[in-house]
Amino acid sequence: MENNHPKSVTKDYMSARNIIALLITLVILGATVYVAIEAIRISNNQDKMEGLKFVAQTLLPLWGTWIGTILAFYFSRENFDAATKSYQNIIESMKPEEKIAKISAKEAMIPLEKIIYLEYEETKTRTIRDILNDEKFRDFNRYVILNRDNTLKYMIHRSTFFRFLAEVSMGLVDIEKNTDDLIFSDMEEMASNAVKTMMYKGFNFISENSTLLDAKKAMDAIPECQDVFITKNGKPTEPIIGLVTNNKILEYARI
Repeated sequence: MENNHPKSVTKDYMSARNIIALLITLVILGATVYVAIEAIRISNNQDKMEGLKFVAQTLLPLWGTWIGTILAFYFSRENFDAATKSYQNIIESMKPEEKIAKISAKEAMIPLEKIIYLEYEETKTRTIRDILNDEKFRDFNRYVILNRDNTLKYMIHRSTFFRFLAEVSMGLVDIEKNTDDLIFSDMEEMASNAVKTMMYKGFNFISENSTLLDAKKAMDAIPECQDVFITKNGKPTEPIIGLVTNNKILEYARI
């Protein structure tokens, strides 16, 4: 059964507010009329004129101010409630792409300082096994590798490392090393073309002025792309500002 209690509470609240506004208006109007009558009744002819001036110059403006304040509060609150409800209805009826088109990519991105990444020059001499066992990436399947100037060098999936190790184990690449001794530069130089291609795909770039919809379109433009990096002008030669993942886009599309 549908629960209408919130609507009932709102309706009661609106009715109470109407009654309060009406009562205050009537009280102010009644008090003003009463004071005016009394001022005229107890005064002589000369004082009656002064009393009328007092009512006209003091009480009537005061009454108008009070009534104006009450009406302004009442109708502005009504308009605010109506506008809020209308906005929520529009948001709820929007398609996911319409929602993310209104969200800045910079607002939703993972900023550079929060990205877990490897520094390329230091990584070149690390063994593949050591990289795979790195505690920082225990909860991640994708490895961001940056140059010292914070430009992107690689985005490599964990499975790509394992594929290279499998190629060496099966003798598919010409390298005479035990898999435990393979270092990252071996992978760069000796991996098959298929593995090398995987090292350079799966990501794209957008500018810092882009929306999440732009990020989604950038992902859709590249097969199996799950990450979009943000740079100032969307160029891969520029330092990374942040990262938008496919999961981040889904998160905002569902809000």
